[in-house]
Amino acid sequence: MNKALFVAILCASPLFSNAFAAPAKTDTMTVRGRFLHTAAGERVVLRGVNEMFSSSPDPTGVRTLPEIAKTGANAVRIMTQPRYPAASLDAIIRNSITNGMIPIVECHAATGKWEKLGDCVEYWIRPDIAAVIRRHQRWVLVNIANEAGKEVSQRDFLAGYRDAIARIRSVGIQVPLVIDGSDWGKEYRMLLDSWAPLNAGDPRHAIIVSAHSYWVGTEEERKTPYREIIARVTREGIPFLLGEGPTAAGWDCKPSPYRWAMGELQRAEIGWLTWSWGMVPNGDCREENRYDVTDGGQFGAWKSESGEAMMISDPASIRNTSRRPCSIGNAGVGCVRPKRPRHS
Repeated sequence: MNKALFVAILCASPLFSNAFAAPAKTDTMTVRGRFLHTAAGERVVLRGVNEMFSSSPDPTGVRTLPEIAKTGANAVRIMTQPRYPAASLDAIIRNSITNGMIPIVECHAATGKWEKLGDCVEYWIRPDIAAVIRRHQRWVLVNIANEAGKEVSQRDFLAGYRDAIARIRSVGIQVPLVIDGSDWGKEYRMLLDSWAPLNAGDPRHAIIVSAHSYWVGTEEERKTPYREIIARVTREGIPFLLGEGPTAAGWDCKPSPYRWAMGELQRAEIGWLTWSWGMVPNGDCREENRYDVTDGGQFGAWKSESGEAMMISDPASIRNTSRRPCSIGNAGVGCVRPKRPRHS
């Protein structure tokens, strides 16, 4: 065969062109190493809050999200339930993005109930809900199930979430998926051990694991989970998010070292989303070491010293550490831009 003709045929073949093509641009957020990146390539360390929108008098966040945005938060974790309609989900995701915050939508139906994990999966794969996620896939993250299960074996944990990942991906949802620890979110050792096999089984390799900081004990004992998590995450390159925390109290409502934790997480570049903003009041820990950040969801109406500290006054507060990606609306001054490749 003529050499020039052979080269022309080879270069035209799909195998050759795929092998040497430039990397495809993504239209979702991605996980690279242990860090989250936007579709535009900005590296984002999440800083924000939770809010119980599916139980709220403001279910689409029209009033609440602008108040949260005043903190400078770059993310908001949005509580949903299987009864939360697609129209509301669509509106709250859009409102979050408009206010400069990455929407992390979570299903609350399996809290403490491993047998309910499937109910959350069914919600995400429902045609109208999946369509909403795909429509907003450039910015949204899906937290599969909030705190699913109490005591769950690693075998069951892996099997349950492998099935969940496969089913969610099967309906065209390509966004990063967040997986909570069991024991109402407090379990973290098995969770960190499970990240690698779960991520390997995800065709998108976009799994983030998340624990919640309701640990109890002495002050030093409450610091231990933070220390262990930070050590493993930074050493092993595990994508990790403190999905509820730091909190001013453990589940026993006694004080926790939240200021210390904020500083340590900032130094380690680990994301956190405290529980919770307070448009919907919490039923737990109503005294001084309360979980509510605000009274009635109004910025500045702080319910406690800890709420004000985490939002605006501490050096490691959201206001002082959060940076929004420049490619999102209302990014503000000091937004994060993509890193340009170095040229030799």
